[in-house]
Amino acid sequence: MYVATDVSKQYGGVRALAGVDVEIRPGEVQGLLGANGAGKSTLVKILVGAEAPTSGTLTLGGEPVRFANVGQAVANGVSIVSQELNLFPDLDLLENLFVLREPRHGGVLLNRREMARRAKPVLRSVGLGVRLGRRVGTLRLAEQQLVEIARALLDRPRILFLDEPTSALQASERERLLEVVRGLRESGVAVVFVSHLLGDVFSICDTITVLRNGRVVVSRRPRGEISIQEVVGHMLGDVEGARRRLPERGGNGTDGPGLRLSSLTVGSALEPFDLEAKAGEVVGLAGLDGSGPHVVFDVLFGRRRRDGGTVVMPDGSRGRRTTWGAVRSGIAFVPADRKRLGVMLEKPIYENVSLVSAGPLRRMGLVLRRPAMTARARRWGEQLRIVMPSPRAHVGELSGGNQQKVVFAKWLDAEPKVVLLDDPTRGVDVGARVEMHALIADMAARRRVVLMTSSDLEELADVCDRVIVFFQGRAVGEIPRERLSEHRLLEAIGTGAVAS
Repeated sequence: MYVATDVSKQYGGVRALAGVDVEIRPGEVQGLLGANGAGKSTLVKILVGAEAPTSGTLTLGGEPVRFANVGQAVANGVSIVSQELNLFPDLDLLENLFVLREPRHGGVLLNRREMARRAKPVLRSVGLGVRLGRRVGTLRLAEQQLVEIARALLDRPRILFLDEPTSALQASERERLLEVVRGLRESGVAVVFVSHLLGDVFSICDTITVLRNGRVVVSRRPRGEISIQEVVGHMLGDVEGARRRLPERGGNGTDGPGLRLSSLTVGSALEPFDLEAKAGEVVGLAGLDGSGPHVVFDVLFGRRRRDGGTVVMPDGSRGRRTTWGAVRSGIAFVPADRKRLGVMLEKPIYENVSLVSAGPLRRMGLVLRRPAMTARARRWGEQLRIVMPSPRAHVGELSGGNQQKVVFAKWLDAEPKVVLLDDPTRGVDVGARVEMHALIADMAARRRVVLMTSSDLEELADVCDRVIVFFQGRAVGEIPRERLSEHRLLEAIGTGAVAS
């Protein structure tokens, strides 16, 4: 058993944790929940050796412990799979699984045969069936997340922290991972499941712990004794009050000019696709990974060449074939992988917010002035309620939800005509999710065209005016708002048939 007693953490004048008590038991899956800034990330970092507590004690198996680093925690059976991927894209799958711990012949040459022998059963258990020599950078985001999980399982941990493990996975992949977690529980491993997908939490967790403002407000409550609504209430305090502070959804389209795609084709990846999206409309594109929605996004944002068809922007101009041209024509892209594609973690918030306006759009003059950039960042911070110590703070210092808000701010500052949202609420808490849904509604109310994909089908049903379903590179039908549901979407993307 792993126990944290009266753990506190202070960052200067900010108290991130205040007297937290947590008990992690073998053979139990414990959900650890909390809104952005609640303290759960800080607590996890302390428990896995990434940070030291300001005060309090940790005991593992009844013995006091104080891990100097993550490696020391792993050596003692405590491992973590982080939401932010820590892979080497230029190395192959085997090399990533065994980085810095490769078995060698005579201590010199890599023993890839031994590496493969150890890796295959673990990869099989997580359902990752890719070639061992394949470069990890070529894998899909969901596959990369499974590589992270497999790497942790190779250590045979006694305690495993899973930080947003299902956030990038499709429904079938998500269920496979939950089966892996069930297997770990049966083998006596203690699992701490950190997630904002409450459906997954209530599907897999035995007990639930909730943090708010650095304190435990729900401690190891059996799942059957608490509802999702109660959990949300504990996480946010005044849930209904928070919702009332957000702008209302606008109309479902206007008569103004929108985005028109005609016979858009990309080899065998996308059969001729037509779309007319009105200004002020939120249109979902749904399908299994590789079925077509991301191909459409890549073409529109100039990341992939189309073989045929036309793109007409709301102002009547033709769609550009490069990313630079797409941005200048008024297309914004909020990616699922914010760490790699959305923000510059090591740069200040004000640089991130001004990146598009000052770069491709050249709206800030030849000489960039820090006070002006700082003022823009502060304005967007207030408007989007970004929790930040200062616009000069690095984005990497913010929570995941606030990092995603910076991505939104960067693109909203560019005043786009068309917004592409790829899993826009991946890895954010319930409160930030509500706020981002309100942001999407506000974009539509301002007569922007919004195209959206999401691995969370319930989100598509909640947010979109209609959803176009893709199956094996082809648009197979459309579900209007009045018929949208998670169940109907799941059936359609899995079968390629849209019921009338």
